[in-house]
Amino acid sequence: MPASSATETLARQLSDADNQGIRLASASLTEPATPAQAFAVQHETLALNGWLTGGYKVAIRPDGSSVSAPMAHITHASTSGTAGFDRPAIDALEVEICFVLGRDLAAPGSTPYTRETLLDHVAAIYSGVEFLGHRLDHGSRSPALLFLADRLGNAGYVLGEELPAEVIEPGQTYPLTIAINGDTIFTGPGKHPNDDPVLAFLAFANALTEPVAKGRIITTGSLCGALPLPARAAIAISGFTTLTVTAASTRKG
Repeated sequence: MPASSATETLARQLSDADNQGIRLASASLTEPATPAQAFAVQHETLALNGWLTGGYKVAIRPDGSSVSAPMAHITHASTSGTAGFDRPAIDALEVEICFVLGRDLAAPGSTPYTRETLLDHVAAIYSGVEFLGHRLDHGSRSPALLFLADRLGNAGYVLGEELPAEVIEPGQTYPLTIAINGDTIFTGPGKHPNDDPVLAFLAFANALTEPVAKGRIITTGSLCGALPLPARAAIAISGFTTLTVTAASTRKG
């Protein structure tokens, strides 16, 4: 079905801001009226650029419902644990735990997923770094449905190293140290916002109306909050995972 004029207009505005590395004034934009309209803007933004959906970032609203956004620009770290990430707009990073699907994840129909049936679709668990690149002037504090339409601020993702299954047991903390350009900006313990990396994934799976293909990445929430980044950043992550990422952005100010 073709995108509505309002959906396409907002998608083009957010797309242009993404590609130019600028922020838009939220007050100048038309906020989607419903979450469904915001989701339509997300997907239209990717379609306008020919960006493939490599995965989803997922979270849980205060009422327990799922909120999600498609991710493009996914990079895999080398076997030595190094990666580069370059986008016009990068504002911050989040260290996360993610799942890689080993088989297609269908919409649940009349039988909701349980933790066990959901994890049966997972091929592997990985560490990851989500990069945020807000296209809105107030970032995550922008009007809720505009922020959702802006793909929850996602700029891309670096997939790190494979982790043992024990890391997703509920209630854990994670040894974690993050240095940027040689300065330590976070020292753990890291902690998942839901105390359980599976919860947001489960809510996402049970809200699906279309399947998610094998190989897609599902990332589940920051262990360290959002940490601001300079335009050029040498990032060293150690603790429960080891990863070195060089990130570059043309964002000004």
